[in-house]
Amino acid sequence: MGCVSKEEILDKITSYDIFNYYLQPYHNSSNLLAAKNISNPFLAEKQETPSFNIFPSMTSNEWRYKDFATGDDGSCFDLTMKLFNLSFPETLEKINSDFTLMLDAENKPIKSVEQIKQVPPKYVAKQRPFTEAELSFWLKYGIDAETLKRFNVSSLEEFSSTSNTGNPYTLKSSPNKFIFAYENDNWIKLYKPLDEKKYKFQYLGTKEPGYIFGWKQLPEKGEKLIVTGGEKDVMSLSAKGFNAITLNSETATLDKKIVNELKLRFNQIIVLYDNDETGLKQSNILAITHGLHRLLLPTLQNNGKDISDYFANGETIKGFNDLLLTAFQTPAPVELYIDKSVYNAVELLARGEVEQKYLMEPIFPQKGSAVLAGKPDTGKSQFARQLCIQVALGEKTFLDFELHPLHNRSIYVATEDNEDATRFLINKQFQGLDKDPTQNLRFIFADTMNQEEIIKNLNEQLTLESVDLVVIDSFGDIFQGNDSNNNIAMRNTVKTFDKIGKEHNCLILFVHHINKAAYRVAPGQEHIQGGAGLVQKVRLAIVLSEGAGNTRYFTVVKGNYCPKMYKENSLELHFSEETFLFTNTGIMIPTSELGTQPDTFKKEEKINEIENIAKNVFQDKIYVHKDYLRRYCDVTGKGPADANRKLKIFKDTGIIVECQGGYRLDLPNNNEVINSIENNEDNNGIDF
Repeated sequence: MGCVSKEEILDKITSYDIFNYYLQPYHNSSNLLAAKNISNPFLAEKQETPSFNIFPSMTSNEWRYKDFATGDDGSCFDLTMKLFNLSFPETLEKINSDFTLMLDAENKPIKSVEQIKQVPPKYVAKQRPFTEAELSFWLKYGIDAETLKRFNVSSLEEFSSTSNTGNPYTLKSSPNKFIFAYENDNWIKLYKPLDEKKYKFQYLGTKEPGYIFGWKQLPEKGEKLIVTGGEKDVMSLSAKGFNAITLNSETATLDKKIVNELKLRFNQIIVLYDNDETGLKQSNILAITHGLHRLLLPTLQNNGKDISDYFANGETIKGFNDLLLTAFQTPAPVELYIDKSVYNAVELLARGEVEQKYLMEPIFPQKGSAVLAGKPDTGKSQFARQLCIQVALGEKTFLDFELHPLHNRSIYVATEDNEDATRFLINKQFQGLDKDPTQNLRFIFADTMNQEEIIKNLNEQLTLESVDLVVIDSFGDIFQGNDSNNNIAMRNTVKTFDKIGKEHNCLILFVHHINKAAYRVAPGQEHIQGGAGLVQKVRLAIVLSEGAGNTRYFTVVKGNYCPKMYKENSLELHFSEETFLFTNTGIMIPTSELGTQPDTFKKEEKINEIENIAKNVFQDKIYVHKDYLRRYCDVTGKGPADANRKLKIFKDTGIIVECQGGYRLDLPNNNEVINSIENNEDNNGIDF
């Protein structure tokens, strides 16, 4: 009987999944971003300057960790072994168990339902009936046994779990230390009211994101709703006939959609948080954000700070109703709107989460504007269309990066491809993804529209239904201006569409071109047509470039909130000419190694060839045009048309000059000829 293998585990989950799961206690976000420094989990004390991070390795195609201060580095398995003091086989078994991979000792999936049931849970909580002392504790806040039952609150005799260092432990209640549990489907929140403040609350299991305590107990319609600061406060209010809810914490934000729903269900909504520094600050932010009334409690006896303390101090329902009446008579703040341009600091923080939001983490922002540029035939349009399709399908990832769409909808504005071409292209891509077409992807065919007409159509569609992504293919067709090198005209065009993205909370992605002179060099933002005026205004700029065969390189040349590693390295992609789909090979290449610099040696050979032709034709003589034609044809054996083409090259490169009504040799410095040749290639398309 062999043990579970590393390969079998990585066939089911990624190395990133393992890192993110076991490092969860050490970072304060749902997903740990690449190159984001956190405190080293192996150290007893937190680092003053966090220097521990994870990153995808370009050589092994797996994620690794590195601490540049201590030198610690290794794989996800090294981290798990060190974090929990396990052997390698024990580490594999732990990952197998913690992720419920159902791999038995012979690396075969466990298919039996009974076997699945035998997988040990991540925690065990042993309930017991409430003791008299426990019921007395709740009753002083007006919370009776019926209220506890209605809100799924239980008393625990003990619970068992595993510490952050991997050691199992069990905690038992005692007459002096109650343990209560707010129970949910797959997780519980522990409340230990008689413990020190930092140990009072604890989560077991996987906490549901955005959970709102008291939501299930709300009536369909009601007169008043109180948004308060804790589970105990909700139950204290509910026991006295008030509708109340609380967020995960006082520092959590309330989603706009939820507020809109609550405003339809309740005539009046008021925020009532703790009467301390945090509560006062956060209730002000919440009230300003959503235009809600706010109630501040008076100073309470016995160091009381919340509504449950208010009632525990003997205050009456009538007294509380008087406070509510006064609060509702005070006008609520005006709700913050998107077109407001001046904020104080409190209002600015009230605008929402302080963490950067992504459509595709950690590269594409959730809203604003971005540009995807490249030379012709690199697949820019197919790439942008694939992103639109996968967002609209509600896919969880794109190119192995996590997607976070809010609506699972997208719009593709086609200014070049018509309906027939687009129908052919998306059919190939949907077939390649093995998915059926979805109504969540809409197309605006704008090949005959001007910018104003495109904006009008786009705003109508975005008002009709919110989307996550709008692709404009291509930028050149919506640019208003005579000169693409005019920075002001470029910025104004981007600004017009950037405003649409911000107003409708979506990302506008422009498909664009790079300069011809940049076809053979490493990707850089300076190579995108329109230069600084365009790149400075967008939040993200990407260049898609060609490699050998069907290889493409995805390079972030500007990313305001993109990790540095994705700016210094390019993602290697494979493009399928059969399905028009891109896939991530998992390889990253230093961007500086991409492209080939202009081959000066070959250009010098070309120069020498041109000079030799001119020398053989002109020698030391002066020829008028008709004599030149005859002479050129005699020397080269080619016709007059070729003679005229070469004459233009001779003149443009300065190899010959006009003299006495004709032409003669005047060979310049080779560098001048090189520059002349490059200008001819880029502007005239002359084939030497």
